[in-house]
Amino acid sequence: MHGIGEQRPMETLRSFVDAVLDQKPSTSQADAAYYSKPDFLSDTLELRRLVSAGDRADRTDFYEFYWAHLIPTASWDRLASWYWVLMYRRPTEVPRRLMPLWLLSWAAAILALLLGAASLVHFATGADPAAHETAKAPWLLAMILAALSVTVRSYIGDAAVYLSPTPRNIEARQKIRAAGVDLLERVAASARYDRVLIVGHSLGSVIGYDVLTFAWQRHIEARRRELSSAWASGNLPTVHHDAIQTAEKLTRDIRADPGKDPAHLAANSVRWRAATRAVAAEMKANGDDWLVTDFVTLGSPLTYGDMLLARSAKDFSRRARERELPRCPPVRELVGRFSFKHEGVDDQGRRQQAWLLNHGAVFAATAWTNLYFPSRAVLWGDFVGGPVAPLFWAGVTDVRVRTHKWRGWLAHTRYWNRDDRDVDAATAPVPRLREALGLTAAQPPVRRTSAPAEP
Repeated sequence: MHGIGEQRPMETLRSFVDAVLDQKPSTSQADAAYYSKPDFLSDTLELRRLVSAGDRADRTDFYEFYWAHLIPTASWDRLASWYWVLMYRRPTEVPRRLMPLWLLSWAAAILALLLGAASLVHFATGADPAAHETAKAPWLLAMILAALSVTVRSYIGDAAVYLSPTPRNIEARQKIRAAGVDLLERVAASARYDRVLIVGHSLGSVIGYDVLTFAWQRHIEARRRELSSAWASGNLPTVHHDAIQTAEKLTRDIRADPGKDPAHLAANSVRWRAATRAVAAEMKANGDDWLVTDFVTLGSPLTYGDMLLARSAKDFSRRARERELPRCPPVRELVGRFSFKHEGVDDQGRRQQAWLLNHGAVFAATAWTNLYFPSRAVLWGDFVGGPVAPLFWAGVTDVRVRTHKWRGWLAHTRYWNRDDRDVDAATAPVPRLREALGLTAAQPPVRRTSAPAEP
């Protein structure tokens, strides 16, 4: 899932796949690390499916969820409305990393108002504008804004539209989310895949989070109906829930654990990841067809989730507590569970029951990995992204990465950019990305002396 801006179809996906499959420029088809195939699952005819070379059983298909055409170019009033929502909050509710920018934005807004007022005073008194430099400043400001109009509205505007649930933005948000859920369900229904991974960059990570949330809710409801139908038809499948119970107990241990040092938090995320793998395996053994095993976020603004997804930190906590915003590990209900007992009657009138994960427990079955460049002074590293575990809890695996490209400046789009100087596998972005995807080493290209067989 690509990020903000005037994205062209397939550009993000090709560069991403080139990096994770270690594809070098080549004119030989025999050296290709992947094929380009028709994409029959997406609605957009501009898209292709990229298929890794190799044995059929080990292949990976890469799809792009392209959403840029579904979001309108933001008008200035929409930008101003979103800007006001972000700015109009107590200083104590502004994340520490955003505080300098928040103060600078308020200073700029006040300065612009003062300059505008000075211009109006000069105009009302009939003074010669040429004699007053303060009267010229608003016009200079207007010229700068006009020059930045296309860039700001095309990039920041995407975030302003998607992240602001005002009536005028609901249609675009609905189209993007519905298209993402539909594509995910088509991939699952195709019966071609053993597992699915969702990777979201920048705003695409927020969209991925929403798509996962709504797809999971629909899946749980469908699973509940599926079991009821099976019981009614005399099919009595054995549904285990040992892994769910173990995960619920682990959640209590993690939430009660006061450890805050990075090594301790990392250990908890490893424990939780193992629990999600066990839950996913148990669900599969029970006949549950949920396939999304991993959610990978890159440069994710979810690090500011309490500012971008809610009106305040208190509002974010309330919505998370009510399971509108899923956390990792999931929020437990008053009974200490994030699963529920589904009951029904079979064809003989006998009572049947099964424990299912509830609608807010997607991250009990799907592991979440978040890569981010640490930021300093706004321009160094990735100011947009950051750790998400502090907000979404210790089950998220936050991975700090570093790059030598541009000496780390403006690194927001560098998560799959290779650089020969990034030799430390512990912090280099591409190796850590491959690890998150289950590709711990680059897949070597398949070299042939004859044309490769069609996948």
